[in-house]
Amino acid sequence: MERFSFAPEVAFVPRGGVPLEGVTIAPLTPPISEDSPFMAAIFRFAPGGRIPRHPGTFPQIIAVLDGSGEVSGADGVGEPLAAGNALLLSEGEEHEVTTAVGLTALIIEGEHLDRFRDSRAAP
Repeated sequence: MERFSFAPEVAFVPRGGVPLEGVTIAPLTPPISEDSPFMAAIFRFAPGGRIPRHPGTFPQIIAVLDGSGEVSGADGVGEPLAAGNALLLSEGEEHEVTTAVGLTALIIEGEHLDRFRDSRAAP
């Protein structure tokens, strides 16, 4: 067993890529590569934080752990997002995430990522 932290003190603002506004990232896995087909990280949005509209490189799951905000997908229409909510974005889907009060989310992305679908659930 190897214990490690994703506390706010180890989070950082990455260089390059989509410009983050009031958002820090604490990676849980290495970036996507031949040796790592997916990546997972904790994203912390300060009040007023934002990830501007951009297309996703891979399918992506955003699972909100704490706080609330708004996400807009391909249609550009904002929808509420709160603790306990998760969403799946398709590869290349344009999206933006914003928050007025702050938000913490687990974001997972990878080439063949899909959400769990319970086969026991009624159609």
